[in-house]
Amino acid sequence: MSVTESTVRSPVLVVGGTGMLAGVVGALVEEGLTTVVVSRRPPGPAAFGRHGAAGGLLVPVSGDYTEPVRFTEVLRDAAARTGPFGQAVLWVHAEGRPHAYAAVADTLADDALVVEVLGSRAAAPTAPAPRPPEALSRTRHRGVVLGFTGHGPNTRWLDHGEISAGVLAALRAPKDRGLHVIGRVRPWEDRPWP
Repeated sequence: MSVTESTVRSPVLVVGGTGMLAGVVGALVEEGLTTVVVSRRPPGPAAFGRHGAAGGLLVPVSGDYTEPVRFTEVLRDAAARTGPFGQAVLWVHAEGRPHAYAAVADTLADDALVVEVLGSRAAAPTAPAPRPPEALSRTRHRGVVLGFTGHGPNTRWLDHGEISAGVLAALRAPKDRGLHVIGRVRPWEDRPWP
């Protein structure tokens, strides 16, 4: 897909946006935003349903944060085509965060908003309180913890639609506030097992 200056409006970066965050990507494109989706195997617009061809510009990019040098190059190339990212949604597993976040930081606009998606373990009673990553210290940061839903013996992990809706709510919130929890994480003993 060709990206020209006249087509770029408010570029957004989504890392890991082809699975549970596909609804986030679709909504951003539908809102008219240029949305760069970085994933190991980026699908075409059809993977995002009716959103894939609506409103904004969808730019799928192949990159894997477990390959730090290549990932950094991919992000820099994308930002060179669209301009610095004003918003970013990041779903990166813990072992990839240090170098992935450093690469992302180099492509962000001043005062960018970063939504960091975290698994439920970030809210475990024994886990340290999540803090904004050092690499993203110059950004506005929102952490989103993926919880579960249901009650008693009928709890379940969130589905992709619930996750996307919660991440979008955090992205659109008028003010930064602590952690955004999608679903619930208490009592911890109620969480479903895999």
